[in-house]
Amino acid sequence: GATVTEGWQPSEGWNIGPDRETNQPVKASQLHLDTKLFPLGFNPFALDNVTDDRYWINYAKDNMWNYFRRRGLVFVDGKPLEQVESPSALAGLSPRSLSFFSDIRWTPLFQEFSPYAGKVWVESDGLTLHIRLANDDDPAKHVIEITNEESVFSPAKPYQSYIRVKGIKFRYAGNSFPNPQRGLVSTNHGNHFIFEDNSFEWANGVGLDIGDVDWAAARPPQPVGFDVVRHNVFRYCGIEGLGGTGGPQNVLVEKNLFEWIGWQDAARLSESGGTKMHRTRNLLFRNNVVRHIRHANGIWLDIGNTNDRLTGNVFADIPGDVNPHAIHIEGSDALNEIDNNIFDHLTGGVLIRDTNHVIIAYNLFVDCAKVCIDTASGLGAPRPINGHTNDAHDLRVFGNLFSGIGQSAIEFNNPRNTADGNVYGFAPGRRVGMQPYLRVKFPDPPEWDNLESWRDQHDWDKTGTTAEVASTFNPDALQMSVAVKGDVKALPVYGGIDVDFFGHPISETNRMPGPFADLTATTGPRTIDPR
Repeated sequence: GATVTEGWQPSEGWNIGPDRETNQPVKASQLHLDTKLFPLGFNPFALDNVTDDRYWINYAKDNMWNYFRRRGLVFVDGKPLEQVESPSALAGLSPRSLSFFSDIRWTPLFQEFSPYAGKVWVESDGLTLHIRLANDDDPAKHVIEITNEESVFSPAKPYQSYIRVKGIKFRYAGNSFPNPQRGLVSTNHGNHFIFEDNSFEWANGVGLDIGDVDWAAARPPQPVGFDVVRHNVFRYCGIEGLGGTGGPQNVLVEKNLFEWIGWQDAARLSESGGTKMHRTRNLLFRNNVVRHIRHANGIWLDIGNTNDRLTGNVFADIPGDVNPHAIHIEGSDALNEIDNNIFDHLTGGVLIRDTNHVIIAYNLFVDCAKVCIDTASGLGAPRPINGHTNDAHDLRVFGNLFSGIGQSAIEFNNPRNTADGNVYGFAPGRRVGMQPYLRVKFPDPPEWDNLESWRDQHDWDKTGTTAEVASTFNPDALQMSVAVKGDVKALPVYGGIDVDFFGHPISETNRMPGPFADLTATTGPRTIDPR
């Protein structure tokens, strides 16, 4: 979805000024984009990141520059240029805020995972680019590519089915933020696709979409879904790696790698995630690695999800303050299940929002800065969904292992939930302190508990315990060790979950808490790549 450019000339006609740090002249170059570079008539440099569907944009709180940047991306020898808002910003950081109403400063998008390659400014017509390369290099010495397509693979006609896409490297798309949820690769409202052994990289918005593309789209003649997404790599996608709106059914997503997703820093749009789907039914999301996610959830299942199972996945390195959870299930009222997953170095592990009836069992929470399992209801006020409110009840939290608890291990929205057989860990050499680590939010005032009061007040975790837990984890090597000391016992298998993280069957009627059947028998390093 990109083309090589040539013929860059020194920039002229604009007040760029000297370098703000060295006071030396800036070597900026410009290129007028011939319309022949856009054979499909789509010029992403003339379009904002967002479309006309802007209902969910939080104008009052968010950095609007992220939403109104141009969709086009520029690469120098495969490395992205940072887009700036004015010609003078090519010379250095502007002393002026990006917003008249609040102090918002320009920040680079790619520095955490890509070497600095330079900056680009786009003229208002979207047909002239000005670049300043790192070290003021000459563009003639480099390969400079610009994105020139919205999607690189999409059936010409919608509603196609039974198509297999295998072993292809897809790169570069100047697509928009959702909505629409149109990917670098798209099924175009189709069904029964297989995607395996592919890579999806450098989508400005969405990597792959397998749903109905747009919330306003007419219902397709056949239901969307029945797709297999297996053993792919989703990397460097600005908003989502995998998207599916319109109620995709019977989808299998397994053995994929999702990393460095969400760099557009648009979490308040509420569409950012390694995976973001709406109204899924019978989704099986298993044996995936979801790591290094920024400004996004690991996986977000939004509104009306039914009979979905998220199992055997690794979620690691997902920081942030806005929608920073590894798993987020929202607005659902049918049974869904989260089991045998590993969570490490996160702001939050699982968020159950406006959702009832969820099994959360046999997971390992290694390091959550805030809440390992959290709940919420309403968005500042009661929030009816499908004709009624959901207060996050009938959550069944069984056999989980918590280590490195930040604010709390579990925060229930109300007492109409259950918990048992969980292990609450503390660091070696430390005793369980006086700080509570369990909470019931409503009715007011909020109730904070330790294990003893949790049992006394609600009869929860009668078979739960505390233990000394030492763990190490390397999200890149996908190796970890877990050593548990304490009165940790195998308990009757809950909910028919009779295999562990590795797919090993539980041969007895009892199993250990957490995702490893051999929890106390193995203390050395484990390879935990489920792919």
